[in-house]
Amino acid sequence: MDNAADAAVGIEGLKMDGAGFIPHAGRRYTDEENRVWATLAERRMQVLEDTASSAFLDGLEHLQLPMDRVPLFDDVNARLAPMTGWTVRAVNGFIPARMFMASLAERRFPSTLEIRPASQLEYLQEPDIFHDMFGHVPMHTHTAFADFLQAYGRLADSHARDGHFDELARLFWYTVEFGLISEGGRTKLYGSGLMSSFGEADYALDNGPELRPFNLEEVITTPFRIDVYQPLLFVIDGFDQLIEAVDALRQRWVRAAA
Repeated sequence: MDNAADAAVGIEGLKMDGAGFIPHAGRRYTDEENRVWATLAERRMQVLEDTASSAFLDGLEHLQLPMDRVPLFDDVNARLAPMTGWTVRAVNGFIPARMFMASLAERRFPSTLEIRPASQLEYLQEPDIFHDMFGHVPMHTHTAFADFLQAYGRLADSHARDGHFDELARLFWYTVEFGLISEGGRTKLYGSGLMSSFGEADYALDNGPELRPFNLEEVITTPFRIDVYQPLLFVIDGFDQLIEAVDALRQRWVRAAA
């Protein structure tokens, strides 16, 4: 492809713009990096076709995410933006929480451009493009989920005080990252941490964690750890439930401030 800029790697030290996004360095992904993507995608799809939510699987199809190479941002955005108004933007790894949430409020999803090394296929604590692009972005094609994610970002950007960030982090963790949905009488995956993880996803559906119906009060008061399999996960009935949760959290903060 001619637009190699969107496949940039080696981005350390590049200057961010005011929104925290970085320019692309203009380098293509290497054959080794493409093989890592292909290996990860093949292994995940072997199980996700039966365990992932229909919203996620439909998103993969709508975006036409390649299974044999790292996708380019322009290709993805050309399909994603007309559907829900979301776009993917490049960042240099982690960005500050407020910057991340402000980006969500504008339907811009920050993604790193780097992919995990072949020696760390099973687990990588830092974000990589497989987690961001494969795990997160297909869900952004679903109208209700896309609206929820923007509403979450707007709430965080406009109403959150310092004391609210634990609640925001927990809501994100137990939905966007590790969310489950009841679908057709079965529990299915939609959270990005489950889509891009081998062991965690299997654990979630194999009587590993305690599964509870989604309850906002429980979600925002339940701490989590990033270095262990999750002992507790929450199951939604539908994605409209997440939009309602954002509104309920806003009302909770307004009452507390009165």
